[in-house]
Amino acid sequence: MNFRPRLFAIALICMAILAGCTPAPRSTLSYEPALAAESTPVSVPPLPTPLPVYAPGTEVANVPIGGLTATEAEAVLAAALTANVVPLKLVAGGYTYTIDPATLQLRPDLTTLLSEAAPALGSNTPVNVPLQLIFNEDTLHEQMRAFADETAIPPQVTVISSTEVLSRSFAYLPGRAIDLDRSVAIVSGLLRRGRITTPIALTLWPTNDQPRISTAQLAEQLEQMAEVWDGVAGIYLYDLATGAEVAVNARTVFPGASTIKTAIMLYGYTKLETFTEEQWQKMRLMIIESDNLAANDILAAGAGGIGTDIAFRGAVEMSEMLADLGLEHLYLYIPFEAVDYIKLYNIKYRCGPQDPVGEPPYTETGCALRATPYAIGQLYRMIDECARGKGVLLEKFALLRPDRCQEMLDLLAENADRTRMVAGIPEGIRVEHKSGWIEHTQADAGIVRSPGGDYVLAVYIYKPLGNNLSWSDSLLGGAIADFSRLVYTAYNPIRLQSVAQGETP
Repeated sequence: MNFRPRLFAIALICMAILAGCTPAPRSTLSYEPALAAESTPVSVPPLPTPLPVYAPGTEVANVPIGGLTATEAEAVLAAALTANVVPLKLVAGGYTYTIDPATLQLRPDLTTLLSEAAPALGSNTPVNVPLQLIFNEDTLHEQMRAFADETAIPPQVTVISSTEVLSRSFAYLPGRAIDLDRSVAIVSGLLRRGRITTPIALTLWPTNDQPRISTAQLAEQLEQMAEVWDGVAGIYLYDLATGAEVAVNARTVFPGASTIKTAIMLYGYTKLETFTEEQWQKMRLMIIESDNLAANDILAAGAGGIGTDIAFRGAVEMSEMLADLGLEHLYLYIPFEAVDYIKLYNIKYRCGPQDPVGEPPYTETGCALRATPYAIGQLYRMIDECARGKGVLLEKFALLRPDRCQEMLDLLAENADRTRMVAGIPEGIRVEHKSGWIEHTQADAGIVRSPGGDYVLAVYIYKPLGNNLSWSDSLLGGAIADFSRLVYTAYNPIRLQSVAQGETP
């Protein structure tokens, strides 16, 4: 059997099968784009960078913000802290005052709080920032002033007296109030630190405010003193700043005594443009030492001469001058110590109406030398006005000038008497005054220049003699000092630390 042809045929069939299984060659067009696609990189969007957060455990004003971003933390703090702003309560002396936070525009200081928390942002180290608030400082000051006004305790006035019947003085317990500037600083500091959850207690401190005693209070005490005096007390007070007056028997007529020498001094100044050295020495003796004969010499010099007979004319002229000034019941019709002269030469002299004169209560006055507390007080007021460049004296008298009136006041300030009005006033206080005394009457009148105010004061004290020849300076002069002390303490009350038992402020 011949197998070769069969084998050849089989070989051909196998080759054909193999040829059909071989892939066809690729074209150039389909191959090159595939290569190009494989060489171009693909663009992938980057992942976002995470925002920094606060370190775990970070707190601002006790509000946790760990793990929060700055924006998230601000929102959380704004909500939490605004809700925690409460009304501000102030306490002083048992009084409570509440301030609405909205009134102060009280709010958390988020900018500062987040700034101080910044080190913990994006860090592993936590921080703890205390609460801080901001507010309108001007409004706080206004509210604190209102609080100060409402809590202030004014000074409490009392009258203290010794065992002596007439001795009285005005005194006071100091008022109390918060120290406004200091309190504003305290409250502002607490507010900024957010410490407002409990009332803020403020101290009421003693104040330096000195109370001014009213004229009604002073008049009441003067009247009570005058009522217990065994005789007649006349008092006139004139406030040189306000014009306020207090009068107790001020128009009762008293013996003028040497208080009239102030009028004699004024008379001399209205009549003499200048003084000789001798006349000036007489003027000083009359005012400083209360020398009677020197007073007569000034009366005579004012009338243009010398001697007792000319002094009579001067006394009448001076009295007419006083009447022309409207000073009723203030006159001297005969020179001092002229009784023997009148008897010796049978001198006719002018005399006022017989007692009783003026308003009750009445005293023994004689008829030629009289005064009232009101009239002598007006005389001092006129001289003071003249020294300040105004008033009736400058209008009526060509020889008067402010400097000459001031010269009169300066001379009165040299008065050597310290046992009457001046005895009721502390040392070092300027008093421009002239006193006088006879057996049953003593008086002192003038201007007191005190720290609490300047005032004119005239005090006349009369006590019937009965079987006595005269009263001592310690009795009548002491009474004048008592009245003077009361008036002085009305302008300058005594500061106390406490009130004695039985005394009521």
